[in-house]
Amino acid sequence: MNKTKYSEKKYLCDYDLSLSFFNEMGIKVNDVVPLRKVFMIYTDEGNKILKKVNYGEDRIKLISDSLDYVKKSYNNVITYKKFKDNLSYKKWGDNIYIVMDILDGREASFTNPVEINLCAENIALMHKASKGLRKYLEVKYNKDFLDISLKDKLKQAYDELLWMKDLVNSYKYKNEFDMLFINNVDKYLIEVKQVQEAIEKSKYDDLRKSGETVCLCHNDLAYHNFLTKNNEVNIIDFDYMTLDLRIIDIWGFIIKCIKNAGFDINKMLTCIDGYEKISILKQEEKELLYILIKFPRDFYVISRDYYYKRKKWDYEVYLNRFETKLNNEEFRYEFIKAYENKFLS
Repeated sequence: MNKTKYSEKKYLCDYDLSLSFFNEMGIKVNDVVPLRKVFMIYTDEGNKILKKVNYGEDRIKLISDSLDYVKKSYNNVITYKKFKDNLSYKKWGDNIYIVMDILDGREASFTNPVEINLCAENIALMHKASKGLRKYLEVKYNKDFLDISLKDKLKQAYDELLWMKDLVNSYKYKNEFDMLFINNVDKYLIEVKQVQEAIEKSKYDDLRKSGETVCLCHNDLAYHNFLTKNNEVNIIDFDYMTLDLRIIDIWGFIIKCIKNAGFDINKMLTCIDGYEKISILKQEEKELLYILIKFPRDFYVISRDYYYKRKKWDYEVYLNRFETKLNNEEFRYEFIKAYENKFLS
């Protein structure tokens, strides 16, 4: 059996699908079908998604309020069902569940430049619709929800790589993954340090301070979180949303589009062209994007996931992905140079 499917099956076993649970939610269910880590539920009120979340009530309220705000001027985002108590979640046993309407469409294809362009347009529309969200939430909750500084995140990445280096050096016996890591980590520590220094010299602090380009950031703009039909795109799964500079979200989207395509500069240009049909990026944002692209994200993330045991993958899966990412590095460096020539020359 496919390991990912097996992992999802184990996760789905934790769901409560009892009649008393659905009665408590006030939903008459006719059928239930598993889909990834959620269930499709067929009800008298239409087809919906039942999802068990691993975060708390405050986080759910933040996401739900943010999506309701965005939906006032951009309708193509998923939203949470409100129950009779006007809450957008249901506590049941030790778990918390949310229910969402099913949005029609198939997953986007990032091999298709037309669909990449269309997804980029919709990201821009979503960002634009969230203008003013930070202030709205601050007034409602008496709290600023601006995400932690990129400088803090970079420091954490550097410190974690150092910790992993010390950990692996302490091993008497090293496997192939360990050897690949230890043979490359010093180079990437230097790259992270260079990114930190470049951020200090950039307009990053000015952009954060002005707040003009702070918006709702999705932070997981993978192909499966875009549903497309008849040139319409819906955006789903806002579990990782934050309020941050829009260029952070754009960076994440670009990486998702190009990392399995040899860091194709043309795909990156398609992303930016699509976004700029709706909203023009500032030059200082493009300069910041250049710095972000230089961060060795692939090396850091897979190393962290492996040594911190953040994913339930088999060793062979980790090793294969690590080798693939390292083999792609020459393309990343070519991409960085091409970006520099295009936007910074």
